[in-house]
Amino acid sequence: SPKGGGSLDRYRLKNIIILILLLVNGFLLGVLSMRQTSVNASHRQTAEQLVELFAADGMALRAEDIPAKAAPAGQSLARDMDREREVAAFFLGKNPIRADQGGDIYSYTGSAGGAAQFRAGGSFDIACALSDVDGTGLIRDFCQEFSYSEPVFTLDGDGSGTAIAVCRYKKLTVPNCAVTFTLDRGALVAVSGILLPEKGTEVSFDQDPLSAAAALTAFQKMRRARQAAVSSVTEVAPCYELQSATSAAMSLVPA
Repeated sequence: SPKGGGSLDRYRLKNIIILILLLVNGFLLGVLSMRQTSVNASHRQTAEQLVELFAADGMALRAEDIPAKAAPAGQSLARDMDREREVAAFFLGKNPIRADQGGDIYSYTGSAGGAAQFRAGGSFDIACALSDVDGTGLIRDFCQEFSYSEPVFTLDGDGSGTAIAVCRYKKLTVPNCAVTFTLDRGALVAVSGILLPEKGTEVSFDQDPLSAAAALTAFQKMRRARQAAVSSVTEVAPCYELQSATSAAMSLVPA
């Protein structure tokens, strides 16, 4: 019947449309696959050339240690007063008293002693009164809670010395943003360094970040110019560089 024929035509048209969509999707997947294959091949070729270039200069470099992943997006960070209070409370005890010192400087004092000072740009100093607390354990707990790398300790036989940890933002290191801990016979007596806000806003910068290959090329030129003694490159990884650390607004530039 005409009615039955119309239903059949619509059924066939639907199948044709589905077939066309499948073919289009298959074509797009093929194009993306070819593009990715080309990108991977280009990266492998560049990596192999860099390995040869470094070897000619007497430096060991493995192709698999050269990341293909692009640098992360830049970040704009605004001062986080709540995070500063959390850090002060970590070392000075709960509910430290805050005071405005002027010039974007805030101080905190603890009920059991100790004092902290935080400045615009993230820098801070803390004098601790924690003689009855295991300093090394406290340092490790702080680094884990506030996104710092595993601390590196330099201590003498009495447990006196320093520890240094580098800040991490979204799991990436910020090499020029660190904190130094001072211990006296196992007790933590002072903390000084940079504290980054926990959250930021993605921003773009005028200049695109260097790729890993470009960074290695720049490194080799620098080594030649300074005649530095280098035997091998053991790691290349995306990271951030802290800028504008003297103002309330901080920037993390991809590197």
